[in-house]
Amino acid sequence: MSRSAKFSLLGTLVLGLLAACSDDGDKKTITPSSSSSGGSSGSSGSSGSSGSSGGVKQQEEISAPITASRTLTSDKDYLLKGLVEVKSGATLTIAKGTTIKGDNASKAILLVETGAKIIAEGTADEPIVFTSQAAEGQKKAGDWGGLVILGKAPVNYPGGTGSVEGILKNGNSTSFGGTDPEDNSGVLSYVRVEYAGVVLSPDNEVNGITFAGVGRGTRLDHVQVRHALDDCFEWFGGTVNGKYLACQYNQDDGFDFDNGFSGKLQFLVLQQDPNHPGEDNGFESDNDAAGSLNTPVTNPTVYNATIIGKNKMVDSAQYGMLIRRNSTGTYRNVLIQGFQSSIDVRDVATATNATNGALSLQNALFFGAVGPTVVDFINYPETGATAPDKDNDGAFDEVAWFKNAASKNAWTDPKLGAPFDANKPVFGPAATVAGATPPSDGFFDANATYVGAFKDANDKWATTGKWIVWADK
Repeated sequence: MSRSAKFSLLGTLVLGLLAACSDDGDKKTITPSSSSSGGSSGSSGSSGSSGSSGGVKQQEEISAPITASRTLTSDKDYLLKGLVEVKSGATLTIAKGTTIKGDNASKAILLVETGAKIIAEGTADEPIVFTSQAAEGQKKAGDWGGLVILGKAPVNYPGGTGSVEGILKNGNSTSFGGTDPEDNSGVLSYVRVEYAGVVLSPDNEVNGITFAGVGRGTRLDHVQVRHALDDCFEWFGGTVNGKYLACQYNQDDGFDFDNGFSGKLQFLVLQQDPNHPGEDNGFESDNDAAGSLNTPVTNPTVYNATIIGKNKMVDSAQYGMLIRRNSTGTYRNVLIQGFQSSIDVRDVATATNATNGALSLQNALFFGAVGPTVVDFINYPETGATAPDKDNDGAFDEVAWFKNAASKNAWTDPKLGAPFDANKPVFGPAATVAGATPPSDGFFDANATYVGAFKDANDKWATTGKWIVWADK
């Protein structure tokens, strides 16, 4: 088969990949398996270095499956074409400072299969950048597919495994999940993924990064996803932990949990795109699409997050936290500002989890919700006849739940520096807002005893170094 025919066929096969649902949509694309130069704050968006010693780097095309371990080096750029699979048993190592571009015409996707690894370990000033092949100034969300990583950690699909449908119809290559919570899919450190999330079919888009059954043997830190056509980060089950994760100008959810995800996350920051009209939530959490009792139940543990919304009304409701479909979870030191509503517990099963403590939100701060009848920046009273003010959870009162004195939550102005500035954001408050003490368990930073991902305005972990870029395009 010719290369052009191969990519044409691939474009047909990719239909249905990993669609993340909108506010009221269904998760339809993962089903049970039967078997740049970056810059500090204020830099313009870019995709990593395009030259070497003043010249243009050689570009190498990658279109075939990676069946043996190989290393990509920073002396050249790489162009992904079509679906590029890292096959089970192979390790793809990417050197610091390397730029990988995604082809738009062939809907380029990098898929790390179960049993394979990706070792992408950059540095603050020599990051690894996945970006669009388009010229500077012409890059946009959805230029290419994104990064999909599959592992062997537990998921709550019947039978214990799921399958990424639509990429290839060849059996186990897209299967994920298993019984190993310590499974290791490699390293993502000082990595930026931008302009990803191609549209494959109506309501089917690929996330910036998708983790499916990824285990906590995997290291995930200092990763930014920006200008994604769908979610920045989505987890389908698995146990992987992550720190210092940033999301800017996504066109769906920032951090999306599904199908039994039970990892730990700390230091998260999100800045939503005010020009995108969709129902884009900060956190979105489902046990599964049906809201079943399947185990493991979706149960993330999140400390120290700053989640910034659009700061205006759009055509669809957007929530700082949309928790639904029998989800549980532990959320501490979460700061939500500028959404239509800060939280919605969407159904009776999830409301029961909130009542019995399986869903817990403490030492949180909500401010600046723009919904016209939202109470104290928390949620709508849900006493009206139509959404979003209509009861959707069996008369559960989110406002009273949030205001419970034992939860130590607040609904006051944190006085953030410039959280809505796309090019020069300042996410920290003028003064530290005291919060809960994270667990001293070897993962969490127990010194982060403050609300939000930033101690104060001088805390610049998300605006320092070339690994991270803040720009409105």
